[in-house]
Amino acid sequence: MKKIDLKVTGMSCNHCEMRVKKALEAVKGVKTAQADYRKGTAHIEADDDVSIEELIKSINETGIYKAS
Repeated sequence: MKKIDLKVTGMSCNHCEMRVKKALEAVKGVKTAQADYRKGTAHIEADDDVSIEELIKSINETGIYKAS
């Protein structure tokens, strides 16, 4: 299990946090995900084989938020 922190732009409310959380949890191997719009971050706990690129892609595919 590994912990990953990402910067996420475009979030402005609790609803945004939930959308980012849902996008991250859709990635196979993600155990938990939390987003914080005030800090512009997302914290993920996932299996070791989950790549950062997969997580970023999932967030970016929402078309609203950008991760790095």
